[in-house]
Amino acid sequence: MTHYNGPQDPTQWGGQPPQGGPYPPVPPGPAPKKNWFARHKILTGLFGLVALIVVVSIATSAGSSGNSSDAAGQPVTSPAATSAAAAPNAAVKDTPAARQTKTKAAEKTTSKPAPAKDTAPHIGTPVRSGDLQFTVTKVVRDQTSVGEDFMAEKAQGRYTLVYVTVRNVGDDSETFFDDDQKIKDADSKTYSPDSAAELAMKNNDVWLSDINPGNAVDGVLVYDMPVGVKATAIDFSGGLFDDAKTVQLH
Repeated sequence: MTHYNGPQDPTQWGGQPPQGGPYPPVPPGPAPKKNWFARHKILTGLFGLVALIVVVSIATSAGSSGNSSDAAGQPVTSPAATSAAAAPNAAVKDTPAARQTKTKAAEKTTSKPAPAKDTAPHIGTPVRSGDLQFTVTKVVRDQTSVGEDFMAEKAQGRYTLVYVTVRNVGDDSETFFDDDQKIKDADSKTYSPDSAAELAMKNNDVWLSDINPGNAVDGVLVYDMPVGVKATAIDFSGGLFDDAKTVQLH
């Protein structure tokens, strides 16, 4: 006769394990799954960089917009408003004294500069060429003839008479030749003296004179010029190799 002793594992029947007995070991659970960011570190870094750039761009745009808004908020002053605001001040300053000051300032601005001072020798100014010194004392123009009676000489045009003093300022005797002295008109045309007309004038021997040191002779140089042509200057020369000196005759 077979005896049934019951199940060997008491837990099969819902029973409790024996008092004080050990629990059975718990099997390990599945390994925790890493999140997406941990598994994709490179992409995560790129996304972070892009996000940082976007934030900086937004902040910069916001700052620019703020500055634009500040500028737009400033009141704009039109030229007309400025003129209108300045008008009361102009009216206050528009006094007779102010107008006089403005007039003087305008005159100074528009006034022409003073002409350059003429320093060229004129009638009465002595000039030296070589060892001879020349001084024009007078000029007579538009003479039709010179001399008296049968010695008179008639001009082809009009005579110009240049009264001159010639002095020897050197150490030796010098000869004055009238033909070395040339006269000019406004067009710089040159005229030689008329020696015959000079001889026709009484006591006028300046045309060919020997002058000792320190001495001087007075005479008249005569030039036959066209009608209406005016002598403007004369060139004096002490000799063939001496530089001529110009004297203005006007």
